[in-house]
Amino acid sequence: MAASFNRNGSDKLQKVFLYLILLNWLLLIIVALNMNTLRFSHGVMISVMIFIYNYFLAHLCFIRAARAQDAYLIYPVVIGALSSFFLVVYFFFLL
Repeated sequence: MAASFNRNGSDKLQKVFLYLILLNWLLLIIVALNMNTLRFSHGVMISVMIFIYNYFLAHLCFIRAARAQDAYLIYPVVIGALSSFFLVVYFFFLL
């Protein structure tokens, strides 16, 4: 018979992942507030870094949200990725 695994407490990796999601939102807010004062070269570097961070976060999200009860992790990551896309489009085409 296979022994079942009972977790005693919260998953530390899950907490780190949730803090990474919060950090993503904090970075997006900071970039959105300071977008008008950025030079073009800094805006390009920030856009590339935000893209890499969101790609990394989305990849971790699909790894961590493999179970049905972890589907709540997908929504803030997808909304953050979409908002970062809109910020980049705004910076390059409308500013």
